[in-house]
Amino acid sequence: MKNPNTPINKLKANLLARWSAEDYPGAEPRFQLSLFGKDIAIFVLLPILAVIMFKACENAASTSSKPKKKRERVETDGNSPSRSQIINFNRTIPQPRYAGVSKKAPGTLVRVRLLNVVETYSNAPVHAQIIDASLGRTLMGGTLIGDAVSDSNYERINITFRFARDPRKSGMAIPISARALGLDGTLGIEATKKAGFATRSTLGSASSAAQELKGGEGSTDFKDVLIKALTAGLIQEFGSSTKVEQNRAQVLTLRPPTEFFVELTDFFPGGSQ
Repeated sequence: MKNPNTPINKLKANLLARWSAEDYPGAEPRFQLSLFGKDIAIFVLLPILAVIMFKACENAASTSSKPKKKRERVETDGNSPSRSQIINFNRTIPQPRYAGVSKKAPGTLVRVRLLNVVETYSNAPVHAQIIDASLGRTLMGGTLIGDAVSDSNYERINITFRFARDPRKSGMAIPISARALGLDGTLGIEATKKAGFATRSTLGSASSAAQELKGGEGSTDFKDVLIKALTAGLIQEFGSSTKVEQNRAQVLTLRPPTEFFVELTDFFPGGSQ
């Protein structure tokens, strides 16, 4: 007969009493699987779950600290005098100011088409559209902006350009140093005077007649003196208006869509190699 007082028998009796219960009041106690499962969950599964979570947190912390240690090692090696090559992955490469714009040397020819009417009363604004890829495909279709001055002795207009506008970026203008050449390579653009030859001749004759009427021939005839006195204001206004029209007729003009070349006179962009 087994001794019920041994430690093992006592443990078995305690566990059996712990996992046994009545199905209903007054019934005989029997083994309950739910009580057994509850103890297994509390004393076995919960510790295992706690260990797993602790290991996961420990691995995450060690993984996040590895890149930092690697960067510190790279920076330390970069400061070492024994190394001839220094590599620092933390430095960022600066982006060029005008991304996508091709560098060009002086003498590059760009074909353009005039967009606005140019009349050279004084310095006149010029807008010309780039119609080839000489400055790169990024600026193809963009606009060159410059100023025009006339050379009436040779009936040519000289144009210098200051800015190039990107067709896709309305807020960006690239400095440029360039001048206009004819399609035959001559400096300046051949222009026409605003009025034709016959009109200029007529206005010149009218201006001379007005000066003669204003100056007179020194006649002392009372009738001539009276006529000049009555018409002095009219003659003066006629002479002034004729002079204005004559000056306007001498203005050189260019009209779109005149095409010509633009020659770079400095490195593009930014005036540097």
